[in-house]
Amino acid sequence: MRFFSILALAVLGASACPTKTGDNKGDYKHRNSDDHKGKCMSAKEATDSVETYRQLIAEYTPELGEKWVASSFVEYSDSINTFIHKKLGTATFPNKQAFMASQAVTPHFPVTILSVDAVQCNTVAIQWKSAFGAANLPAKGITTFKTVFEDDRWKISEINVEFNSAIWLLNMGGSYTWEGKTYTPTSPDATLL
Repeated sequence: MRFFSILALAVLGASACPTKTGDNKGDYKHRNSDDHKGKCMSAKEATDSVETYRQLIAEYTPELGEKWVASSFVEYSDSINTFIHKKLGTATFPNKQAFMASQAVTPHFPVTILSVDAVQCNTVAIQWKSAFGAANLPAKGITTFKTVFEDDRWKISEINVEFNSAIWLLNMGGSYTWEGKTYTPTSPDATLL
């Protein structure tokens, strides 16, 4: 069971935030939702969304999920699907409730944002890494997420995430065999270090 709980760490669920007010405590200016129909996030909103994304993945709480995950949420990840034996190309978390249930049992772990590679209207693409668990090796990943304006804020509506699943497996305490050699958390492939 812990294997699947830690697997949920790979889920990089997130959202985009509207412009923060000056108190920097997560309060946001309220705007008319109709003002955002057919409009794009500002550069500041896109930047804020990346930090909110990191918090949702690395420091998840049910309150964050309720506030920043859209009602229409869906996530796709063949990296995760291989661990949980789901058909490749299918939704990993088909809705907000499934995502939140997974995140609720996932221990907190560090996520470092390496770069924001693209922002286009309501879509953000980032590179990230995370080292944790048994092997504590850095697993690198790429996430794109889409946002919708809902409840007077930009919320995440879709995530697409892929990552180094061999390293992630070692970090979760698993092992794998490649070209006749077995790698474990205590004896990882030296060429990866």
